[in-house]
Formats: sequence, C-alpha cells, structure tokens
Amino acid sequence: MTSFRIKRLAYALVLLAPFAGAPAAAQWSDDKPPVLTPDDYPPVAGEDAPDQHSDSTTTPPDSVPDASTAPDDSAEPSDGTANGAPRPLQNGDVVTTLPPPGQNIEVGTLGTAEGPPAGTLDPSTGGLDGNIWSGSDRAVVQDLLARAPLASADTPLRTALKRILLTRAAAPVGPAKRAFVTTRIEKLLDAGLIEEAGLLASQASVGNDADFARVQARALMIAGRSGDVCSDKTATRLVSDDVFWMQLRAYCAAAGGDRPTADLTNSVLKAQGNDDHAFDTLLDDALNHYGVMPGPIAHPTAMHVFLFQQAGLPIPADVASTMGTAENLLVMREARNPPRTRFEAAERIIASGAASVNELKVIADAQDLPLARVSSAFADAPNLPFFMGQVLLRRAAVIEPRPDEKLRLAVQALSLGRKFDLFPLASALQADVIVSFKPSPSNKNQARLFARALLLAGQPEAAARWANGDAVMQTIVGIASKDPARLAAMQSGLGAFAAGLMKDPPDPDPDRSYKALVLGLADVLGLPMPPDARAEAASVESQMWDGRRPGPGLMRSIQEVSLRPERRGEALLMILDTIHETGFENLAPDATIEFVRLLVNMNEQETARVIALEALAQYVPPPQLVPAAPAQ
Repeated sequence: MTSFRIKRLAYALVLLAPFAGAPAAAQWSDDKPPVLTPDDYPPVAGEDAPDQHSDSTTTPPDSVPDASTAPDDSAEPSDGTANGAPRPLQNGDVVTTLPPPGQNIEVGTLGTAEGPPAGTLDPSTGGLDGNIWSGSDRAVVQDLLARAPLASADTPLRTALKRILLTRAAAPVGPAKRAFVTTRIEKLLDAGLIEEAGLLASQASVGNDADFARVQARALMIAGRSGDVCSDKTATRLVSDDVFWMQLRAYCAAAGGDRPTADLTNSVLKAQGNDDHAFDTLLDDALNHYGVMPGPIAHPTAMHVFLFQQAGLPIPADVASTMGTAENLLVMREARNPPRTRFEAAERIIASGAASVNELKVIADAQDLPLARVSSAFADAPNLPFFMGQVLLRRAAVIEPRPDEKLRLAVQALSLGRKFDLFPLASALQADVIVSFKPSPSNKNQARLFARALLLAGQPEAAARWANGDAVMQTIVGIASKDPARLAAMQSGLGAFAAGLMKDPPDPDPDRSYKALVLGLADVLGLPMPPDARAEAASVESQMWDGRRPGPGLMRSIQEVSLRPERRGEALLMILDTIHETGFENLAPDATIEFVRLLVNMNEQETARVIALEALAQYVPPPQLVPAAPAQ
C-alpha cells in the first residue's frame, strides 16, 4: 500500500463519529384553513432546533484548532461576493494548515476568547459609542440580552435593540460561557434579521471557539453569503469530524474544483452511516443547476438551506416548519412557494416582527379564501391564530357593503390585536380598512380606537379626522405631526391640560392620567409649550400616577446606570426590557415620562421620540374609582 493510501485511510478513520437526528416536520391538513398548533411554531429565541448531528460541546479536543492554528483575525472582512473556495488538498495532506492567529484577541476570566470588536454601526453611521459595555458586568448584560425583545412586533423596541446589537463595541468584561458576539449574531437570527446577522458574522472572529464557529457559519449560510461560507471564516470545516462541518468541507471542495477531496469526504460520511440523500442531491444541484428538488428532509440544517439557495431552488415548507424564524422568513419571502405555504410560514413568525406589514398584506391578499369562510369571519376569527383571524376579518371588511357591518369587523380585528398583545400590528394590517370609514355620529364611539390605530400605523393625518372633539387625541396628533397648524393646536391643548391638572381638588376626569402623560412627555421631549404648562409639567412628573411601574430599587438602578456612558448599553437594555415586560398600555405615566427623560439625557433623542409616540398611542387610562354613596 502506498504512503498516500495509508495516510488517506488514516484520515478517513479519524473522521468517523456517531450522530443523532432531530424531530420530523409537522404537516398540515389540506381540507381546512391553516390553524396552527403550538407544535407548528418555530423555537422561541434562544431555543432554535439544533442543526443535524451537531454537538459542539462534545467535539473531540484534537478536532479543534489550537491558538497556533486559529484563523487570521486581522484579515479584511469579505463582502460575501468574492470566490472564497478553499485550497484543494494535496496528495499526502491530512488537513490544510490554518493561518496564524490575529493579534486583537481579548481573553475572559474563564478562558472565554473575544475577538476584536465587530459591528456594522458606529457613531458616524447611526450606532452608539464603542465603550457602551466597558463598565458593565458581563453576567448582567448577558441576562439582559437574553430577555431583550428583539424578536418583537413592537417596532420602536425592535429598532432600538437592533441598533444596540449592531454597534461596534468591545464586549463587557467578566466570566462568560460564550463569546459576546456569538450571542449577538444568534439574537439577530432569532429575530429574522438575516442580512444583519450575516454581515455581523462576516466581520467577527473568535479563535478556537467551536460555539462561535457554528453560529457564525449558520448566519453566513442563511444569509447566502457564498463568498464567506467557503473562506477562512469557516476554517473549522477543515479539521472537524462533525457531520455539519464535513458536509461544508465537501461542498467547498467541490465548488472550488477539488473533486478528490469532495469525493473522499463524502465517502467518509457514508462510511460513518451519515448518508444524506437530500444533501447529495442539493450538492449536485448547487454545482450543476439541474433544478431537481431533493424530496422530504427529515433533519434540515443550515447546510440544506444554503444549498437550496445556491441551487436556485425554493426552500420548501417542510424545511422551515421544524426550524427557526430566519428559515421561515426565507420560505415566506420565496415568491415561487404556493400562497398557502407562504402564509403558514408567516403565521409561525408573526409575533417576531421579522415580516414587514407590507409583506404580510401581500401574503394576506394572495390567499384564496372560500366565500363561506369569509362570510363567517366575525364568528370564526376569535378561535383562530392571530394572522388567520386578521386575514379573514380584513377580507370580509373589504367586500362588506354594509357600513355598520364593515365597522364591526374592523373593531373586532383591533380587539383581537389586544387579545394577542399585537395591537400595533393589527392596527397596521387594518389601517387601509379604517381609512375607508368616514367619522360620523353613528361611529363616534370608535373614534379614539381608530385614532390610536392610525397613529400606530404611522398615519397621523388620517388619525386627525377621528380626533375632532377629543382634546387628548388632538394634542397627540399634534405631537406626531409636523404640520405647523397642528403643532400650534398642540400647544393650546397642553396649556389647557396644565390648567386642569393644577386644580385642587381636581375635577372628575377619566383622562386625567392621560393628560398628565401627554404633558410630561411633551416637556421631557423639549416640545414648545406655554410657560405655565412647562411649570406644571414639573409637578406632574414628580407625582405617582396609577399604573404599573418598576420597583423603586430597579428604577433607582436604571437611573444610576444611565448616568455612566461606559454602561450605556446596559441602561438601554434595562429600559427596553422593563417597557416590554410592563407594556406601554399599562405603564404608569410617571414611569414612562422618566424613561423618556433618561433616553433624552443619554442623547438618544430619536429613540426617546418614537417610544414616547408609541406610549401615547397605546396608553389606556385606568378606570376611575366611583366614590361610594354616602350612608343614609
């Protein structure tokens, strides 16, 4: 036997390893509208189903490169478009030698490596400063980040958190079980921010970290960054005996023209008992573009998703149904998929905020709904998942000729939005129906509801039509609008609110706390108002109003942390998490005003403004206590 064959056999033997599978995909019944059960939804953030045969915690020590063979962290990040195929293995090679490590490596207390700061934003591009974590404890930040509502349909919170996660900043110090950038990339993927996760993954580097390597590779694959997938960013594929990495090694070798390495790797996979027909079919199709679908995939992984993309094939429903938000989003966006398939994927991720309102409307309008089903929308919608109910009610309202019935359908859609804690999304989905109504004495009871919904849908001018006669809504519309006449009316409204709030004893007023919220937020945002109103605002802000609020210890902690620029990221996470847990509609006016004030003081004016507008549109004044009748 030649020396080459001996080394080749030894190489094959080293790669043999057992593996286990994942649950099979759930199926839908075809004779009913899609009604999802909990098992049909993807894993929640942080609980995505693992890729096939993965177990990064049990990778043999000798299969992970040590510090002397780690990838070069100092190399410029790829733009994802260049040809990044690996160098073919030469006869006699066991593995390709990896480049030397980069110089900018930070090491944590428990051996946790952190690469150089990575991110797509900095102060010049709308990001935060690079020191936002430098004074924070790592464990505290990791806990806050795990709870952060990035996968949320609440747009202001999602937008603010995305900016934090994409900011280029050094990781907080302290013990950690995983690299900070790993958590950031995974959080972005779980929220369906595919392009952002892929770009961050392409810039990040952490040496000798199997967990980071796997999350980075998944992000690059889901984002379809083919130039990065076969670059030194996935160098683990050259040394690992895990099935995922070996499949990637086979693909990259074949894509780079190294058929011997590709064939050898596939032979080893089959010798292990890891024969994957779908992978073989997709690999062949990615290289030759035959256009052949692989059939059912029992245990889909990011590798399969990437190969579907490289082959130019639509990702099918059975692949997404057992995977996470990012994969379902790809299925939802694939125009070649049947409308029902796209709808089911959208329903699974509806609460994540990953799909835009415009995307959801397109999918809703593409559904072929039986007329009998539409005609029973009002009765059926309360028993359906959120998106299905909204689609039925929206379709029924569009074709309903009777104004009163059309109104009733729209009101129920908004009511179900509150039931599912998705009122802003319901408002956006039903906005075009609400705009079609004309305010009249017959629908005056819905005026405030519709004004709120249109404000949340970003249509303050349409909301203004429903604010006539409602001083609170008129003033809120003025704050949201850039129209000079409405801004002048806003100042008049603020003056009237201040005068009413100054009365002692106060007049009975169900909107008293609402007016306090409007006045206080206008003050901390620095909006123009009469001097008397400005003076009364300070008194309003110092009072405790009815509603839910963080405990005094937590609020004091948030206030103290917000004063320290080196803990800015931590302060923002604390504020956003507290708002999300409490809810805009339930948060006491003084707590909302204080959070917005803290944001302004941290120079987060735009975040402060959008959160204030969201709070004004969603806040629900608590019921006023009715005094007991005097004893006879």
